[in-house]
Amino acid sequence: MPGVNPAYFPKVIPFTKTWHTGPYDFISPTRSELSAAGRNVIVTGGATGIGNAIAVAFAQAGAKSVAIVGRRLDALKSGAATISAALPTGSDTQVLYEQADLLSRADTTKALQSIASKVGGTIDILVSNAGPTADFTAVADVTDEQLLGHFQSFVLTALHAIQAFLPLAGPEPVLLSTNTCFAHWPAIPNSSLYSLSRLALLKLTDNVQVENPHVRVVSVQPGWVATAANGYQPEATDSADLPGQFYVWLASPEAAFLKGKFVWANWDAQELMKRADEIQSSRLLTIALQGADL
Repeated sequence: MPGVNPAYFPKVIPFTKTWHTGPYDFISPTRSELSAAGRNVIVTGGATGIGNAIAVAFAQAGAKSVAIVGRRLDALKSGAATISAALPTGSDTQVLYEQADLLSRADTTKALQSIASKVGGTIDILVSNAGPTADFTAVADVTDEQLLGHFQSFVLTALHAIQAFLPLAGPEPVLLSTNTCFAHWPAIPNSSLYSLSRLALLKLTDNVQVENPHVRVVSVQPGWVATAANGYQPEATDSADLPGQFYVWLASPEAAFLKGKFVWANWDAQELMKRADEIQSSRLLTIALQGADL
């Protein structure tokens, strides 16, 4: 990430002993336990990169429908074609796309309502994944326009998608919010814009959870994947298919214990399941003041 010195990154101590950089059998969308049959899925920012990998994985898991939403019509058409090409033989999954500017509440609401009307009236899973390239600069140099732009791009777009989703949500709705480790890491020089907006996004989704207990909300650090948002960093270690398939597992009954939590896609799903009771009954994997059990 330009402007950020990796020397300031904290040492990553994995929550699970196993650390993944690519997909693995247990989170494969072909596992019957992870079937998305009968569920309607929307992925914002699903035309390219991680979002498209997520959409592909849900289609491979047999979702009733998979829809992607974004601004660029050419990218949406290409992304939808990629999803359709990945469908298993004989699949009846409906693949859709809707063009919308997520900065516009009206535009976003219209897009989600249009999708819902085409797939039966309800949406079961929303993957809030849209987000542009972030700026990395020192606090002393941050402009008003940069600060407001980051909050609009990372928080306002998510707010609009969530507000449009809630009235359309099915009986067991799931909201998966793509976030970043910068939301919970200690402050890193030049990362204020990204960290502030992503932490605000995390608190937004935390509030969605407490105000809508019927919704399963999970925030996700999707891994370090080379995408347009980071300039296709050659040193990125992870495959887009890792978060793609991990999100399918997160939406499955096996991951119900992670409701209200923050997780990394690199963590091993089976190891997380072994700690399900501990995680579900504690403040593990939530933001807290270290040393104060409040």
